[in-house]
Amino acid sequence: MMNLNKFFNYHFFFLFLFVGYFVSYLLFGSFTLFYIDRLDNEIVYNHILGNFYRGEYNAADIFLNGETKIYWLRRLFQPFSLLYIFNTEFAYWFFDIFTKIVSYLSFYILAKKFTKNYLIVSLSACLFASMNTFSVWGLLISTFPYFVYIILFKTNLNFKHYLITFLVALNSEIVHSPYFFIFLVIFLISFNSITKQKIKNLFFISLVFYFFVLISNSNILYAFIFDGPFHREEMERMVEDFNFYKAISSLFYLNFVWREEFFTYSLASDIPFIFYTVIFFPLVFFSKNKEIIKLVLICLSLWILYHSLLISYDLYITRYWNPGYYFIFSIFIYSCIFLFVLKTYKKLIPLSICLVLLFQINSNFVPLAKKYVKPFKVENFRNYYSFKDYYLKESYSKIKSIVGDEKVISLWNVDPMVAVMNGIYTLDGEHNLYPLSYKKKFYKIIKKELDSSSEFRDYFLKWGHRVYAFVSDPENVKIDFLEAKKQGANFVISKYLVKNKNLEIVSEIEGVEILYLYKII
Repeated sequence: MMNLNKFFNYHFFFLFLFVGYFVSYLLFGSFTLFYIDRLDNEIVYNHILGNFYRGEYNAADIFLNGETKIYWLRRLFQPFSLLYIFNTEFAYWFFDIFTKIVSYLSFYILAKKFTKNYLIVSLSACLFASMNTFSVWGLLISTFPYFVYIILFKTNLNFKHYLITFLVALNSEIVHSPYFFIFLVIFLISFNSITKQKIKNLFFISLVFYFFVLISNSNILYAFIFDGPFHREEMERMVEDFNFYKAISSLFYLNFVWREEFFTYSLASDIPFIFYTVIFFPLVFFSKNKEIIKLVLICLSLWILYHSLLISYDLYITRYWNPGYYFIFSIFIYSCIFLFVLKTYKKLIPLSICLVLLFQINSNFVPLAKKYVKPFKVENFRNYYSFKDYYLKESYSKIKSIVGDEKVISLWNVDPMVAVMNGIYTLDGEHNLYPLSYKKKFYKIIKKELDSSSEFRDYFLKWGHRVYAFVSDPENVKIDFLEAKKQGANFVISKYLVKNKNLEIVSEIEGVEILYLYKII
């Protein structure tokens, strides 16, 4: 008991890490994610990996008509994915909570080197952990403050430091790893810490890190070298003229000033960041701390360079690697700014506590509005941001009992990855790596729909990650169902009634929303 009291004497805000989970459960009876993108792709991939680890060696055949291979799924060799053997939802939330605790402790260790005000140290660490919503991507960003700590403040590295580097590298994405070295160098420059010994430490830490990142991501590297061509070969990134004002506003999460609609999903996700940038970015230049000002100016310069060069040109490398992956490191920079501003302006602490709580509960903004707040309130409310309401296990178990192991397609806007999550084989789905030949094959099914909609046509032909049965007008469905049957689909899932000579209704599945199951004839 004495040790617990001692812990909270230094970690005042540690329990704040769990406020978001508590509020979500209180409001909706389940934990809530903010990003549907986790539910409609990343979590499903990890679910497939869990099935593979349990011995279902053809687990990847369940989506995209079996045209993907299991080793095309990221995280195949990353140890934390083994948690998905037990239960997908448990694994996701366990690792989400775990990475928040690691994030807190990692930033706390670093922050103690800059101030002995443990109230500020704990609050800053809690902010960093609250911002970190990237648990599905491994440990890199959670532990990055610790690497800054050892590079800036440790002269002699020992076995413990290399062991942590090894474990982090095995559980990190290769797409984020190029910035590991870059941001460590930026911190050495910003804090005037470039010495022969620190350069040596950086070299060996980076060597160990990149060696094991390459091992844990070797399946993807193998695919790029020996497989393909992939659909990414025909991706076309939108190129636009450099706009200084838009570049700066995006950095400060003020993009809403350029949007036609004010109240949007993006605005809801950005609300805490908007409050943060309006308050803390201006004050950093009055903090009289040359190191943090230098850090901010370097990062601002790199941000502008990124926008001026990479946004304005369609480089081939961006088809396979998005330079924008640096953004996961931005939450660390923001937390450093937060720490140094609070050191100078301690009167901001009460407001800062409110800001941390805002980051904790912001995943509830959209479902709360849809359930309780006019004019956003919707009938037959369904919390799309929770496992239960997104995957509709009860409804899809009824569909599974009818279709068995036969394949289906799902008419837009039914997410085909929900069927995948419920053990139903599909022609459609989403993945960032599948054969170009399958993209062209599936195009035959949706060609007439794409001809009717330039938005869907560009979305599929120029990007293509989502292989969906797009429908522009539910009253006039132009999907080629006979072509879908030719490619292996025998059933169709829809949210609306469809009149088509090639479809025969099989079942009407009632639930929060009605689903219709058709057989292709």
